[in-house]
Amino acid sequence: MAIKSILCHMANDPRHRDRLELAIALTHRFEAHLNVVYVTSPVSMPPGAAGRAASNVFIREQTEAAEEKAAAIRRELEERFAKSDCSHEMHMDNGDHVKILAEHAHLSDLVVVGQGAPKSSDHVVLHTPEKIALEAGGPVLILPFEAGTWSPEKPLGRRVMVAWKNSKETIRAVRDGLNFLTDADDVHVFTTMSEKEHVNGVDIGQYLSLHDVHAEIHPDIDRHGRIGEQLRSRAESIEADLILMGAFGSDSTWKERLFGGVTEDMLAHLERPLLVAH
Repeated sequence: MAIKSILCHMANDPRHRDRLELAIALTHRFEAHLNVVYVTSPVSMPPGAAGRAASNVFIREQTEAAEEKAAAIRRELEERFAKSDCSHEMHMDNGDHVKILAEHAHLSDLVVVGQGAPKSSDHVVLHTPEKIALEAGGPVLILPFEAGTWSPEKPLGRRVMVAWKNSKETIRAVRDGLNFLTDADDVHVFTTMSEKEHVNGVDIGQYLSLHDVHAEIHPDIDRHGRIGEQLRSRAESIEADLILMGAFGSDSTWKERLFGGVTEDMLAHLERPLLVAH
C-alpha cells in the first residue's frame, strides 16, 4: 500500500515539534499529503475538588488554558508551514482524543503519534495515544517519549526489525510496513522457535523476497520466556531504528487485546519507534 496520506497528532507534549518534523520528512519521502490534528485536552476534575463553585472555577481555568495552548500550537504550525512546501492541512478539534484521531485516521495511510509521557513527568497526559492503534484501521507509528533512538534528522527505517507471528494481525503490519521494508538497508525477522517448523513462519522470508525485501530470519525467540525482553534485546543487538509488529484484538480491554501481552509490554517499555497494525 502506497503511503499518500499521513496523519500527525500534534499534542502539546515536549516532543510535539520533533514528531511534526519527522512527519514532514515522511511526507516528503513518500510524496504524500500531511494532515496535522490538534485536540484540546479534555477537562477533568482533580482529586479532592469539591463544591459547585470550585468545579466551575476549575473548569473555567482549564478551558482558558486549553484555548491558550491551542492558539500557541496554531501559531507554531502556521509559522512552520509558511517555510515549507509540504502538502498539508490542519485541524483543531475539541473532544475525545481517540475518537477524533480515529475519524481522521480512517482515511490516512499512516498515523504518527507519540507515546504518553511517563507518570513521573511534569507533563500530564489525559489520553493514551497508543489506543489509536486499535481504532485507526491502518498502520500507526508510535514514537517513544524519551529521546535517543529517533530524531527528525535521522532517516527512519534504515534497520528494521519484524516481530513475526503467523497471524493476520502481523501480516497486516508487514504489508502496511512494506514502504519502510523495501527502503531499508537491513531487515531482520525474529520469531519463536515453534514457527521454524511452521511452513508459513518459514515462508515469511519468501514473501518478503517477492517484494524485493531481503530479510534475515531469526527463529530464536523462546516462546516460554519473556518475549518482550527478548525482542528488545534483539532490537538493541541489531541497532534497529524501527520495529514492526501486529496488534491483536478481542472483546476485552484494550491492553489485554494486544499481542498476547507482548505488545503491551513493548509499549510499556517503548525504546524504539514501533509500527503496529490491527
